[in-house]
Formats: sequence, structure tokens, C-alpha cells
Amino acid sequence: MPKYASPILLLSILLCSACAPFAPTQTIAPEVQLQKPYSIQVTGETTNALWWKNFNSKELNALITRALSENFTIHAAYARLKQAHAQLERAGAGQYPTLNLIGNAKAGRTGVKANSSQSGLYDDTQQYRLGAAAAYELDLWGRIEAQRNASEQKLYASQADLDAAAVTVAASVATTWVDLLRVREEIAILNEQVENNKKQLTFQELRFENGLAQSVDVLQQRQILASSQSELPLLVAKEQVLLNALAVLIGSTPLDEPEITQKKLPELIQLPTTGLPADLLANRPDVRSAGFVLFSARWNVAEARANRLPQLTLNADAALNSSVAAVLFNNWAATLAGNIVQSVLDGGVRASEVARTRALVEEKAATYSLTVSKAIQEVEDALVNEEQQQQYIKLLSAQRNATAKTLEDAQLRYLQGQSGYLPLLQEILNVQRLERSMIKQQAELIKFRISLYRALGGSWTYGLADVHESFPKDDNTEGI
Repeated sequence: MPKYASPILLLSILLCSACAPFAPTQTIAPEVQLQKPYSIQVTGETTNALWWKNFNSKELNALITRALSENFTIHAAYARLKQAHAQLERAGAGQYPTLNLIGNAKAGRTGVKANSSQSGLYDDTQQYRLGAAAAYELDLWGRIEAQRNASEQKLYASQADLDAAAVTVAASVATTWVDLLRVREEIAILNEQVENNKKQLTFQELRFENGLAQSVDVLQQRQILASSQSELPLLVAKEQVLLNALAVLIGSTPLDEPEITQKKLPELIQLPTTGLPADLLANRPDVRSAGFVLFSARWNVAEARANRLPQLTLNADAALNSSVAAVLFNNWAATLAGNIVQSVLDGGVRASEVARTRALVEEKAATYSLTVSKAIQEVEDALVNEEQQQQYIKLLSAQRNATAKTLEDAQLRYLQGQSGYLPLLQEILNVQRLERSMIKQQAELIKFRISLYRALGGSWTYGLADVHESFPKDDNTEGI
């Protein structure tokens, strides 16, 4: 064989090590219909902006900004991102050779025969050894590359999970804030109703004293007053519960609750652009995460298939030996060897691993399609809830106006003695109930609008790198 045959063979092996015959295709698609538009199409504000700023509330802006940097769920997601980054570095280590340094020294004493001409009874010996061992696995079938690519996709999934946590936290803060303002408006309305009921009670007592009303009218009015007063403690408790929830969302505790001075519900922000269902593949971070997890599983199949083929490892050793430390570097030896390993009988372990990873791909593909389907459902739900809520509020407003006119007529008829106090009392209760119901439904409409923004996602989370940089890090996490 020519002298240059071995280098050529080694070069061919190195070139083959760059192959990845089992690499998956670069495209994935969910098994759901993405071509049809939403049942309700909206053109307007894009979802890429920080939508909560449209409420024009400095308090809400401050709450969400703090939540995005200090929320515990986001911190946990960021910690998982750092874990995925470390796992990627670990998986990629197999692409590089390993080098170990070895050193030892040994001292001994050997007995000498009594009739020996030497003067001593023992012979002292010392040996020194210094060496290095290097190993490199040639990635002939792309096993190591597949392992690294699987970890890389998991890293991307962890980043998307962090973005999904940010989307959820922002929407949760805004929704809780709206509920808090709704409760405060209910408290204000209820306090006003209590005062009105007190005035009505005083009026009925005066009429009773003058013989213009019956005792039952006074008792019924007292009952209405007691009923309205009994609802106040529940609303006050609800207000405190919502403040506690906000405190936890912004990374604090109820012992250090935020100070919210706003009392009124905000104006409804404008509708976002719905786009097409296919846009959710890029705009929804949970959908992106499911896609990356699916892609990672497909790389796991490539790794399992490559693991069934022979593995070739190059080993290099160099050692220096001497019985005298001063001349240690004068005696050295070096070796270069290659080891090839091919499993013949393994009880079906590797074949079963290929079957397992392929089944895992089927599971992740179904999960990906389900995630996309649920994302479309959330958008559809938000759109239909929004549309029907608008109609409901219009009808409720018309009902309130009609009830207010009926109340005026009932008061006139009562004062003229044409009817008893019970019909008037019933109309008073209807008006008070509708006043509070209008506040609740207005709040629900705002929350449906927030749900629509959350369901559509958007790329605004891509700008959270500065927020992530503010998280506590150690020296090994710089540059993530």
C-alpha cells in the first residue's frame, strides 16, 4: 500500500463525518386548516405594539412593566431558558475532541541479598510518568450533530415559552386591573344606592307619621336598605383580593400591595388586526414552542437511527517516562489509534429506541396541531364574545333606559295614590340592579378585548431582551 494511502483514508473519514443522512426536512405543518379566514375579519391596530399602553393608564403601564421583569413565573421560565442553553453547550461538546492530562510518580524499595557486594540491604527505586490522552469521535452518520440540533430546538422552545409567559402575565395583569376598577365602580354605585335607600326610608317614615303610607311600606324600604348594605362587605373583600392578586403578579406579596388610585373603568381600546390563522404560527409563542419541540423530536429520531450504525473513535496518547526526574523529558512515546464499535446483539435496544422516538414525533405532531387548533379557537371565541357582548350591552342599555322611565311613572302613580308602594319598590330594585350590571358588562367587554389581543399574540415579546438582561445572572449566563 502506498505511504499516502492512510492520510487519504483519514481525510475521507473526516469528510464523511460531516454527513447527516438522517436529518429531518426543514419544514413542519400542523394538520389543521389555515387557509380559511376568521369568521369575523378586523382591520385596525397591529398586535406587535404594546397594546396595554392604549389604555392611557400610567398605573397599568407601571404594573405590566414591573411584572415583565419581576414576575415569578417569568423568572422560572427564564431559568429554564438558561438550563436549555447549558444543555445545548453540553450536547455540542461531542463535536470537539477531549484531552486529558495524566501524571504520576511512584517510589519503591527492593530487598537486596545478604551476600551481595552492595553495602545496603535495600534498593530504592523511583519512576515518573507524564502524559496526555486525546479522543475524538468521528460523526460519520450525524449522531452528534442530531443530538446538538435537538438541544438547539429545545432552546428555541424555551425562549418561546418565556415569551408565552410574558404574554400571559401581561394579559393577567390587565384583566385583574380591569376587575379591580370594576369592583371599585360597583362599590361607588352601591354606596350611592345605599344613600338613596336611606333617603327613601326617611321619606316613607315621614309619610307613615302623616298617615300617607302604611307600615308595610316602611318595612319593605328597610329591607331594601339592609339588602344593599349587606352587599358592601363582599365587594370590599373582592377589592382586597384583586389587590392581592396584582401584588403576586408583579413579583411581590399582598403585604406589599401596589397602590392603585384609579377608580373608573378605562375607555375600550381599539380592535387589533386579526390577520389570517396562518399568522398564529409566528405570532403565538406557545405555537412556536410546540413547533420547536416537534422539530427537536424529529432530530431525536435522526440520533436514534445513527446510533445503530458503527461508531469510529480516534485516540492519541503521548507519554514521558523516566526513573530520574531530571531526564523525564528525554524518554517519550506517542501512539495514534482508531477504534470502531458496531453493536451486533443488543436485545433490540437501539431498534426500540428508534420506534420510541418515532412515536414521540407522532405525539408532538398531534400536540402541535392541537396547540394551533386551540389558538384559532381562542381567537374565534374572543371575536364572537366581543361581537355578542357589544350587542348585549346595547340591549342592556335600552332596558336600563326603559326601566328608568318606568320608575318615573311608578313614582308619579304612587305619589298620586294610584298604586301601592310595592310596584314602585320593584322598579327601584330593577334600576339599581341594571346600573351595577352595566358596569359588570362594560368590564367584561374590555376583558374580551384583552383576550383578543392575547389570543392573537404578536411579536412585541421579541423586544423583551432588555428586560431579560435585568434578571439575576452568574458569570456562565452572560450573552444568552
